[in-house]
This record gives sequence, structure tokens and C-alpha cells, in this order.
Amino acid sequence: MRDRQAAAKVIKSKTREVLKQRFGEQAKDLMKSDHEIASKLENNKFDVVVANGRPYSAAHAISFEVDVPDRLQDGPYWRITDVKSRKTNFPIAIVLLPPKVEQDNYQQIEKAYQKNIDTYQELGADILQENQV
Repeated sequence: MRDRQAAAKVIKSKTREVLKQRFGEQAKDLMKSDHEIASKLENNKFDVVVANGRPYSAAHAISFEVDVPDRLQDGPYWRITDVKSRKTNFPIAIVLLPPKVEQDNYQQIEKAYQKNIDTYQELGADILQENQV
């Protein structure tokens, strides 16, 4: 089972790959890992920010393959809310690793997973699965 750190590695790797295919060697200058974006209340750190002098988009990952503490589920909520309060149309993606059926408390985690998808989308974030990055 992959945790949040593993999910972050997935998004970084896949983003790097896509940028390299599109922009070649320039890709390494466009992708910022664990990068902060200034927003209304504070700087918010995202797993990946695509920037060329200024940020163009941001992405953050969370894994529901493990039991996710509330504070990790709330993290993207606050990041999205804060950034969107200053930059309404700024593209933010949340990459989610879905729960696995074989998890002990699968039903409970599945409910939290669906609730977070709905919440993040209502806030204006794009929800991506691992294969959609």
C-alpha cells in the first residue's frame, strides 16, 4: 500500500515525464517540486508546481490506499481554498490514489475518498487518478 509520500513521488515522476516529452531539456526548469505558492493567507506548498518565472499550475497528491488522517485530508482543502481566494482561475490538480478493496476498513475509507473528491471539485480543483497525470 502506498502512502502520501509515495503518491507525491508518482505525481512528480509522471509530471516530469510529460514535461520532458513536450518541452525536452527545458522541462527540468519548468517543474518545481515541493514548491510554495503565495496566496491570500500564507504560502502553500504543493508537491508539483509548473512555473516559468511565475506559477502556471499546481498539483498535490494524497493516497487513500492507507488510512488517511483527517489532517492530511484537510491539507488540500486549505491549499485549494487559500490559493483560489487570491487566484480564482489558477489550475490546481489533486491526484488521488483510490482505496484498495482488500483494506480492513475499506467502506469507511471509500466514503472519505468520495467525500474528498466532491469537496475538492466544489472548491475548483481538478481530480486526477494516477493514470491521468
